[in-house]
Amino acid sequence: MRKLELILWTVLLWLLASCVYAYYYVVTILALPENYDAYARNWRFQLLMFSLFRLPWLVLALAIVLGVIIVLPKRKATGNVWTDVSVR
Repeated sequence: MRKLELILWTVLLWLLASCVYAYYYVVTILALPENYDAYARNWRFQLLMFSLFRLPWLVLALAIVLGVIIVLPKRKATGNVWTDVSVR
């Protein structure tokens, strides 16, 4: 798998996971009993709170993963099973 392809799949998986997490976040907050203000009981406000408090951490995690992918050197295979796997 080429590096660009790996980066694209990583970003796509991150985007899908972030959307699922945002949905779960909003649904669980809205399922709580009504003991707070009415403005907090709608999707728009909860998505705003998600983007302010949760999304920056998810973007940071994506940046770390992409940094590791980009920095990792490409290992060349020699075709020999015994020397391609190093235990150093």
